[in-house]
Amino acid sequence: MAIQQELREQGIRIGDLSIATWVVPSLIAYGTEEQRERYLPATLRGDLQWCQLFSEPDAGSDLAALRTRAVRTGEGWRITGQKVWTSAARTADHGILLARTDPDAPKHRGLTYFLVDMKRARGIDIRPLKEITGESLFNEVYFDDVLLPADAVVGEVGGGWRVARNTLGNERVHMADQMTFDSGLEALIARSARFGATVRARVGALAAEAHALACIGLRTTLQRVSGDEPGAGASVRKFVQTLHQQKVAELTLELLGPQGAVDEPVAGERALHGFLMSRCLTIAGGTTQIQLNVVAERILGLPRD
Repeated sequence: MAIQQELREQGIRIGDLSIATWVVPSLIAYGTEEQRERYLPATLRGDLQWCQLFSEPDAGSDLAALRTRAVRTGEGWRITGQKVWTSAARTADHGILLARTDPDAPKHRGLTYFLVDMKRARGIDIRPLKEITGESLFNEVYFDDVLLPADAVVGEVGGGWRVARNTLGNERVHMADQMTFDSGLEALIARSARFGATVRARVGALAAEAHALACIGLRTTLQRVSGDEPGAGASVRKFVQTLHQQKVAELTLELLGPQGAVDEPVAGERALHGFLMSRCLTIAGGTTQIQLNVVAERILGLPRD
């Protein structure tokens, strides 16, 4: 962490393992020794890319309502179903999949967490989804009798919800960490000298907010390093960070004016793209409403929604 901070202060960009950052802690906590030896070294070297196969058309915020089925066979598991909003599905080497293995159990207890070889498994159909930015970062993924080996299970059969919650907590920590004091805010600070006191005060407030978020992030990271679950603190960070990033994008576009709509790095610094991308943060990694529910129930002790 100290090395990472020093590199950031010198403006040195650090390689991002992206979704692998969510996967690695879950494999350390719940994977078998064989799984850790097989996947962790290659992932940490950046040789393996991952995707997350959780959300479904009718199971987003209520993830435990998912319908993708995993049926035990003589050699492993047969997967049938559909996932959606899967980032990096077309480039990923492996995926983490949450599927229902016991349709008769309560919805949170009938789920199992699997590892999927996205390049070799037969029966996987990936269809890109075009977004408001014009890009296709997200995908639909269909599983048509995809066979997985018995050792593809992470944790216990029927215990996938616990592993998935760990992964989702890691996702929220990582998403917020990637956005704190990013290049968008740095560019705002550099540009603010050209404007009056009112604009400089707004930029200063965002900078102060970013420092506060960094402190919250440090606390959450230290909890993870100590072996604790991300917990509700990750939801606090994700909720506040989402609002912060959207305010940065909005102010950037406001100050650039028409120039901000130019899709060129030099002229508009892709400000419009950043603004449009920031809209999805209200949903990505768990909706704002879900984060507020987590905070209300697990920190404030309020009754379940």
